[in-house]
Amino acid sequence: MTLKTDPLHRPFRRAAVCGTVLWFLFSGATIGAGRQEAKPVPPGERPEGFDLIKKTTHTGTAPWTDTGIEVKAGEEFYFEAEGTVSLQKDNPVAVCGPEGLNLRTMQQPVTDQNFGCLIGRVLERTEVTVDKDRGEKTVRAFGPTFFIGKQAQVVMPASGRLLVGVNENVTKDNDGEFAVSIYKKR
Repeated sequence: MTLKTDPLHRPFRRAAVCGTVLWFLFSGATIGAGRQEAKPVPPGERPEGFDLIKKTTHTGTAPWTDTGIEVKAGEEFYFEAEGTVSLQKDNPVAVCGPEGLNLRTMQQPVTDQNFGCLIGRVLERTEVTVDKDRGEKTVRAFGPTFFIGKQAQVVMPASGRLLVGVNENVTKDNDGEFAVSIYKKR
């Protein structure tokens, strides 16, 4: 994949190359399976019938943050997020809010949404394999991912542990955080 060389794309070359490898390792069964669309919510309006159950912070350098919430397929949740994350520390053009940057690559967990936006995942299971010759462990996570952004109402696509993250596979060079409020429908 060739990225343009304008100032917005230049910082992401390394992330695009590294992200390809990580995408194949960690995407597991989520490739094209069970993508959940968020229901649009008018700006500043919280739908009725939802109770706040958790406030959490997602640090931009972490691939995923475990919310500690177990969800069941079909349950409805509403999310509100604020804050900023730099997708490359000390690069002013790489800073975004929960809606992300208007850039899409094949090296991000949710390819049809903005690069760096806030996303969610229902972790259904993990597999750990060990290379017997080298002793290296590989962890693969399985479960559908979905868009959150600044605010979203989502019907859980599966049962498992609720995670939140940034729509990027290479997060070690990031900075900043998103504050996320999670509501559950009564």
